[in-house]
Amino acid sequence: MVKMILADDEPVITRGIRKLVDWQGLGIEIVGEYTDGKSALEGILTLKPDIALLDIYMPQMTGVELLKECQAMEVGTRVIFISGFQDFEYAKAALQYGAVDYLLKPVIREELLGAVEKCVSSIHRAVPETAAPVEEEREADFGRLVQMEDTVYLPVFADVLYRKDENARIRKLVRFSLLSFLEEYLEKNNRGITFVKNNHIVVVLKGIGRARAKEEVSVLWKEACQATGHTAVFIIGKEVSDMGGIPAAFGECLKMQGYLFFADKMQIPVLSAEEPVYSRKGDTERLEETREKVLDAIVAQDADGFETYFSGFARLLLLAADGKKEDACFYFCSALRMAEEKMAALGIPGGDTTIRELLEQGRGCESFGEMEQLYREVFAGYMERVRTAMVSSEKQEIRKARDYIEKHYRENLTLGVLAEKIHMNPYYFSSFFKKNAGENFKDYVNRVRLQHAVGLLVSTDKKAYEIADEVGFSDVRSFTEVFARMYGETPGGYRKRIRSGGERQEI
Repeated sequence: MVKMILADDEPVITRGIRKLVDWQGLGIEIVGEYTDGKSALEGILTLKPDIALLDIYMPQMTGVELLKECQAMEVGTRVIFISGFQDFEYAKAALQYGAVDYLLKPVIREELLGAVEKCVSSIHRAVPETAAPVEEEREADFGRLVQMEDTVYLPVFADVLYRKDENARIRKLVRFSLLSFLEEYLEKNNRGITFVKNNHIVVVLKGIGRARAKEEVSVLWKEACQATGHTAVFIIGKEVSDMGGIPAAFGECLKMQGYLFFADKMQIPVLSAEEPVYSRKGDTERLEETREKVLDAIVAQDADGFETYFSGFARLLLLAADGKKEDACFYFCSALRMAEEKMAALGIPGGDTTIRELLEQGRGCESFGEMEQLYREVFAGYMERVRTAMVSSEKQEIRKARDYIEKHYRENLTLGVLAEKIHMNPYYFSSFFKKNAGENFKDYVNRVRLQHAVGLLVSTDKKAYEIADEVGFSDVRSFTEVFARMYGETPGGYRKRIRSGGERQEI
């Protein structure tokens, strides 16, 4: 039986339409009659009729406004408009909003039957008998929202964090558990509705404004975690005053899905589309400083310092990534590239895995915690490589010399100063250094300074003379000459080429 409602602010019109046709004989049941647009919308949401016969102009909400609301909420009711002669052009224009047909008053039986036939035909085409329901796609019961007294709507995105060892079947059951819990919780507490749209779990809270939203959803989060045995996550959208605004507000929630990758590091993963996720912004300068401390701890074989600095580095990196998984991978792999350069400077052989391969491994992680652990193990591998190299046949003195240069390259570092530090005769040290390092002392120091200069050229906008001073050159002229001799171009030319080429893709 096809269900239909009638809505006109003149009861005589609805009575006339009811008597004009033997609706029962046509398999059509009139399930509701209304005299204003708002109550007609409530009837559509509650009764879910197949057809709605609406007057263009009604109190509280026009027929076109009602149709727009239905479209926004993707309600499938077919609409036929009725209008007076003076509203004919307006009714005709309303077809662009999705009305099936329009009729002039007084309504002629044959025209009415023709319009209804269009609706019935489109219903049968849209729902073939062999069609199977989409798995987990649950229809939004907006009728329950209508029955509540409050008029403020708050869309919320809901999901759950899975464990790495859980297969697709288990994850499906966990998701079903979350959805079932939400349905029961919302109905029991008369808080709103939940449904699945485009594979996203949508929660619509009613009567809970922005001021109470975080508190209410935090309670919901705690109970959802207990019910599913997993960490639930929620993203609160913007408050809207009508149901037609729900899809757009929920779309703002979907834009924040990137933060879900980092949710395992949040104490209570309840986010809001109208609030910053983190209490403080990322600080790339502090990130770089902490990265250097991690590398220094590796070279110094300071295991405790490494753990402390790496944990701090990961926290700062999370803030700098700001919800972008790809950026998190980039920051980690940039640090690994610096570690490789430091290993090369110390004469330690490279690892078996390339930076590009490590980047792809990071992209395959399902959470930030997993990514952090992946790269922690890679950095710990450098600790082992340094330890192994330190007990190799190469003399400890050259190791100490290289390490001292790495830490003091910014200073006025001379051959005599370094020889004194490792307790060696300056004249002997000169030949000793060249023999073991493969190049003379001055060239080696300049190469170390240039390696750090390259990092500043790529990651900052500092002038050449500022960089020259920061890495230990006496003046910008000598810096430029040494740089051009080693890299075949000026510092400015190098910066321009690297930036235009997209350094990230070269990782």
